[in-house]
Amino acid sequence: AVFGQITGGEVKPPKEKKEKKERVRSPKPTFNRDSLSGSTFYLSGLVQHSYRHFEDQSVYNVHAKLNDQTPMVTGGATVGLLMPLAGNLSLDAGVTFFGHGEAYNFEDTESDSAYSYTNVYMQAGIPLKLRYTYGEDLQVFGFAGITPLNILSIRQKSNQTTMEGVSSDLGLEVFRDGFTTFNIMATAGLGVNYYVRQMGFFIGGEYRRHLGNTYSEDTFKRVHKMYGFGLNFGIQYRI
Repeated sequence: AVFGQITGGEVKPPKEKKEKKERVRSPKPTFNRDSLSGSTFYLSGLVQHSYRHFEDQSVYNVHAKLNDQTPMVTGGATVGLLMPLAGNLSLDAGVTFFGHGEAYNFEDTESDSAYSYTNVYMQAGIPLKLRYTYGEDLQVFGFAGITPLNILSIRQKSNQTTMEGVSSDLGLEVFRDGFTTFNIMATAGLGVNYYVRQMGFFIGGEYRRHLGNTYSEDTFKRVHKMYGFGLNFGIQYRI
């Protein structure tokens, strides 16, 4: 007789399926407009079509040639804060730095010689405006106010062309006296804001006019009051 022993293998338990761990996603923070304080920081740039109201009041028309000056385009920048007052009204206050300009171009038709220059009045001021705003994410606004300012310098660039047609750059000359340094500028304008949550963008038009005479202390009397039509554009953040 043959005796045999059957050896059975160990019974392996079925493989356990790994449970997929569900990722717990934290909810996205929701934007709550009601939690805003109503204040807004902004940074803006300025492109301005600038000129001046001018009258030669000297006895012998010393400033007669200045009547031939023309407008020119200048720029600037402003950092500001909008603070709520009541209802849709807010106070707009900040610091601004900009230029205001005039140009002159003379061409002699007989000799083909020419002479030209630009005057840019560099200024720093503190705009104080009352603003009315309508809307939530898409807004329209209007404003009016004044800007006490200092005229820091006049930057004059000039160019000359001789009878032979040779053009030469006469360089930059900076004047820091000869004008009234303090002035006040009145402003008014309209614009549009567009917000995505707290970040916004804006664009608007503005009329700007100096109330005082730039050369009130001049010996040979003249009236020179700067004005311009500006386009403001920039970014803002409401808190």
